[in-house]
Amino acid sequence: MLVMKTSPVELLPYIKDPNPKMILIQFFKIVFIFWKYRLDLLLPDLNLNWLLKTLYVINPLRLIPARGNKGERLFSALLSAGPVYVKLGQILSTRSDFFDDEIINELTKFQSNLPTFDSNIAINIIEDDLGKSIEELYKSFDKKPLAAASIAQVHEAILFSGEEVVVKVIRPNIQKEISKNLGLIKLISKLLNFLLADAQRLQLKELVQEYEIVIQGEVNLKRESANTRLTAEYFENSNLLYVPKVFPEFSGSQTLTIEKINGIPITDFKTLDKLEVDRKLLSERGVSIFFKQVFEDNFFHADMHPGNIFVDTSNPKSPTYINVDYAICGSLSDQEQFFIGKMLSEMFSQNFKAVAETMIKAGWVDTKTSPLELEITVRTFLEPIIEKPFDDINFGEMLFQFFDSTRKYNLSLPPSLLLLEKTLINIEGLGKQIYPQLDLWVTAKPFIQEWIKAKYNPARIFKKIHDDAGFLIEKAINLPSQIANLFDAVDKMENYTAELQDLRKEVKKSERRNSWQLFALAFLLILIIFAVI
Repeated sequence: MLVMKTSPVELLPYIKDPNPKMILIQFFKIVFIFWKYRLDLLLPDLNLNWLLKTLYVINPLRLIPARGNKGERLFSALLSAGPVYVKLGQILSTRSDFFDDEIINELTKFQSNLPTFDSNIAINIIEDDLGKSIEELYKSFDKKPLAAASIAQVHEAILFSGEEVVVKVIRPNIQKEISKNLGLIKLISKLLNFLLADAQRLQLKELVQEYEIVIQGEVNLKRESANTRLTAEYFENSNLLYVPKVFPEFSGSQTLTIEKINGIPITDFKTLDKLEVDRKLLSERGVSIFFKQVFEDNFFHADMHPGNIFVDTSNPKSPTYINVDYAICGSLSDQEQFFIGKMLSEMFSQNFKAVAETMIKAGWVDTKTSPLELEITVRTFLEPIIEKPFDDINFGEMLFQFFDSTRKYNLSLPPSLLLLEKTLINIEGLGKQIYPQLDLWVTAKPFIQEWIKAKYNPARIFKKIHDDAGFLIEKAINLPSQIANLFDAVDKMENYTAELQDLRKEVKKSERRNSWQLFALAFLLILIIFAVI
């Protein structure tokens, strides 16, 4: 059954584009790649109506043979589509909740070296960005790229001070590519939401939202520079995490110069074992870093895939993490911080009533949701899982599935929590790779409980009231006049009731007229799409 979940009016921001011709060209390119690599065979059974099913069945492009397994085809398709889609592949490589091991194993290739671009172009970008020649900036600069990623590539260099550094350079014209492809991705996701009853189950909105946050963050190297330096301040003199030094005078919006680090890749377990690194402690420290960042610093690295993590093994019995690439960092509001901490604590205390109440108070579910009904849903899902031994629980995936089980209550999580959820899944997955017996909750539970006690004890609350006393007094003084103004406004509104009624009628007429125009435009676009398919 075809279900319309989005009104044609909502499609307008995604149909409008400063260069629709480029969007259209890119669309046909993606359609060609889709069928060339037979990505249709990767799709789940979608709830299409009979017409769409017929168009799909009679499509002659389905006769193209599928070469390679599904993971290889998806990898090749994303690589062919360009660097913007490579970044999408990196995001998908962490979603074991969506894909099986065959696809995940192929997509993890995106976390290592990717095709480089011309070093002369890289030098031109650096010189334009920093306003000096490469000879003035660096004592030596290796033209051969050290590594390449979807958005940038890095070169080794030596400063005149003698310090060894790596220079990160944004790919040429990447912002244009991102704008063009992001517009297309949004449009397609909106059309799928418009056409598919299963769109909510597939979580297209959340996936695109996460992708936009990640891709926009990665092209701004000034932001990455600031994020890196802030994280370094939080972990100064820490044995948990070492953050490479940033050289701001050799950095700009398209160039980032940082200290060259010497560490062992986190997934090089053969070398770690050879050096007799304490893998149990290493996995626990990874979890500690995450919870410190979330609940103590309120500033967390949100791109914790293995390609960004190294280990300082100078003291194998006390290994230290080295994290790079701080383009994507997240933070929570005080309320989000409190609610997520309280929910996690109550969840593992098996206080399911409190979990349901917390979700309602946080505004993550519909305010009309019955607390008792939500409690029953929470209990039904969590009770069988939490009764297991903690080291048998995949906590990150459990949290993801838990939120999925409550979607019928119109679950809506802010982007910051989506980033947090993704990061938790990544860090726990990595931790269990390092040490399969990792019990995340042994590390997390006391940390969260102590944080709640420390942050919301009466003494701290009293101090906050004392610190904000001037602000509160000012609000109290102004309150009577604000109430009087409110009543005056209500009295005046009564005089405008008739005029407002007339205006409302005119607006409704205009809305109906525009809605039909936009519906016709959206319908035409859909016809074009399925004519191609």
